[in-house]
Amino acid sequence: MKTSDVIVVGGGVIGTSIAYFLAREGLSVTLFERDDLAAHASGAAAGMLAPICESTGDEAFFQLGIRSLAMFPELTAELKAQSGVDPQYVPSGVLRVAATSAEVAEMQALAARLADYGLEWLSGAAVREKEPLLAEGVQGGLWSPREGHVYSPMLARAYAAAAARHGAHIHTGVPVAGLIRDAEQVLGVETATGKWGAGHVVLAAGLWTRYCAEWLGEQLPLEPVRGQILALDQPRPSFRSILWSGHTYLVPKLNGTVVVGATEERVGFDRRNTAAGISSLLASAAAMVPALADCTFRNAWAGLRPDTPDHLPVIGPVPGVRGVTLAAGHFRNGVLLSPITGRIVADWITRRDLSPLIHSFLPERLLKHRR
Repeated sequence: MKTSDVIVVGGGVIGTSIAYFLAREGLSVTLFERDDLAAHASGAAAGMLAPICESTGDEAFFQLGIRSLAMFPELTAELKAQSGVDPQYVPSGVLRVAATSAEVAEMQALAARLADYGLEWLSGAAVREKEPLLAEGVQGGLWSPREGHVYSPMLARAYAAAAARHGAHIHTGVPVAGLIRDAEQVLGVETATGKWGAGHVVLAAGLWTRYCAEWLGEQLPLEPVRGQILALDQPRPSFRSILWSGHTYLVPKLNGTVVVGATEERVGFDRRNTAAGISSLLASAAAMVPALADCTFRNAWAGLRPDTPDHLPVIGPVPGVRGVTLAAGHFRNGVLLSPITGRIVADWITRRDLSPLIHSFLPERLLKHRR
């Protein structure tokens, strides 16, 4: 039976990040992904890194997001150098546009509360000066200069390639069928290609971690939330910042497209694009930036985000079981939280150092033992 220090189940941005941080510590790591890297939610994401302008700044999730955001400049340069894959990190800033008086009041209060993080309230004239393509009638906006975006499929591939550079073995197209256990000790995994032993197993399979939890006799309440998203050619001239109004955001990518996202639909495991979903995104995009109405439609796609009842991720050891860690349920923030999750899980496995940052996200708050 082949063995590794750690086996990671899942090849999205969370699983590949964990593999990278563990391999960088010198551990032997094997990652199994049943499909391809970033084949599901990670590949469908717009790649926004925006924990500041949508937060109240007073919760544990905010602190986790801020720490993770700060890691991106150095980490993406490191990944590009080690892997040859460019995650396309762009510190573009985010401009949240206020269209109503209620939004004006909300954003002005948020700018005052989080001024130390760079948030600034801009008048309607100042918003239009910053981004002239915005529609007339904008009442103002919340400017967040520290935030930005990456190209999420390339981020997952960069993590994986850099992990491989450190000696990790990345296996795609290999489903994991279960765990190898001796009472309360996890000893490895069973795959379609045979059994693999490990000193530790990390279950980071996104939405499908709910089924992995059943191998432990646990119920993990992860719910699929469909996000439809599309891409248009950028207008000429284009805009530089991420633009965000209501539930719609526009992310100008380096490949010359604008990513328009995203719906938030609780429709089970249905990954279809629908006429209603795409038409609503197109209408919202053109209402924000009228020039987009004349831009070429590139393509549309959808992914299933893994949501928890409290909308917070699940990160940490499983009570009563040794040798296994969960890292899932990141909902709309898997890309943003991938660096901090990878580092925290690696610190836990290598040094038994459980970061206080994840005390609100430990699995025990949600797991229900199956009798």
